[in-house]
Amino acid sequence: MQHMDGTIFVIMGVTGDLATRKLIPALHELLKDGHLQKCAIIGVANDQTATIDSILEKSKSFIPEPNSDVLQKIRDVFVYQPFDFNDQSGYQKLKVTLENLESQFGFSGQRIFYLSVMPDYFAPITQNLALAGIIKKGDNSRIAYEKPFGHNLASAKSINKAIHSVFDESQIYRVDHFLGKELVDNIALVRFTNLFLQPLWNHQYIDNIQIFLNEEIDINHRGAFYDRYGALRDVVQNHMLQLLALIAMEPPKALDGQHIRDAKSAVLQCVKVEDVIKGQYAGYRTESGVNPNSTTETFAALRLSIENDRWTGVPFYLKTGKCLRAKNTSIHITFKSAQCMVSTPCPPPQNHLIINIDPAHGFALEINAKVSGYSNQIAPVPMTFCHSKLCPNSPEAYETLLFDIMKGDQSAFVRFDEIEHSWAIIDAAHAQHPETPPTIYEKGSQGPDELKIWAEKYNFVWRD
Repeated sequence: MQHMDGTIFVIMGVTGDLATRKLIPALHELLKDGHLQKCAIIGVANDQTATIDSILEKSKSFIPEPNSDVLQKIRDVFVYQPFDFNDQSGYQKLKVTLENLESQFGFSGQRIFYLSVMPDYFAPITQNLALAGIIKKGDNSRIAYEKPFGHNLASAKSINKAIHSVFDESQIYRVDHFLGKELVDNIALVRFTNLFLQPLWNHQYIDNIQIFLNEEIDINHRGAFYDRYGALRDVVQNHMLQLLALIAMEPPKALDGQHIRDAKSAVLQCVKVEDVIKGQYAGYRTESGVNPNSTTETFAALRLSIENDRWTGVPFYLKTGKCLRAKNTSIHITFKSAQCMVSTPCPPPQNHLIINIDPAHGFALEINAKVSGYSNQIAPVPMTFCHSKLCPNSPEAYETLLFDIMKGDQSAFVRFDEIEHSWAIIDAAHAQHPETPPTIYEKGSQGPDELKIWAEKYNFVWRD
């Protein structure tokens, strides 16, 4: 990492959970490690009772090892400016504050605006920033939008149109924090820098691919938000389809932001929804903020196909849900069975490449080997890479993402066309079995019973 100096961060929605739990702690770590030396912070929210001290005190509990000197440094360069996001006069005051801070600290005008707000505010905040002359198309400013980016294809297109009318795509950073995780960032490197994988990465050798994002927790007091979105819109549209794109994309011309995003966009255009299971955990309708007659899914499983030469005939299974048996975010690539050349067992077990993202971090390649003894019995043997042992002090996702925004590196951010292709997939998934309500499943289970039916129907084994 290199030093990044003279940046003003404007956090819209600074009193919210994301700013409190992730953004301010990430700035603390960047300052503590010396990767950020000169900065100022302006927090904006529609909360007249909040203060700088109350905001920092809340964030302090989410900083692993708070440093009093760093916290004081943040306090010294922090300005809190409360106003309603629709109030034009508030943006004029914000402009004056920005110019005063730049003059006071001698900054050259690198401004980063982080919209930690609901997507309904994306367009109005963007347009008000432009109307006030705070940020202009093609200048040194950058603007970041936290997911979700809309709630369907039509709303995503509307937001993209609104922000493109004001800013150049090179200034826009659509955040999916999963792309800031070390293991996710490593997927493309593992795929394209290991020669032995290249000839195997296609329908001739791969049987199926499964992507899991299973959670033990419930909706965690997010009832009003979650009931509007559900599992497909909240998790599949962004995190899971981004993982699929990294696994399935064609080799980019180079491992940089533009070419990686070109490759991801191209493969997402080829995705077709084959089948969908929707479930809802028992007791969801009694959660605070949830409609007592809600049909929102807290669980989703999808069978997808990719209609191109590389992946024809290979099913992709995506599964996610709340209140499941165990937390698990992972990708499982199952290779086809090898030709039988021994007497028993026949055929030998299939090989698997597992990418563990959370809670474990690392890769495992299962190969077949002879069991010790006099027989020819074969058993799978995992060859494991544990990321935490090799890199015990890896930065958190938001530290990496904020640093990348400062550098102007868009590799780990989602481009407008990727967003729209992803929403087209989710709209198609919602259109499957529209009259069928989600199946109720018990907390702590693996999900709805239809998962077993799928395993028999499509002749595969769930790997989670």
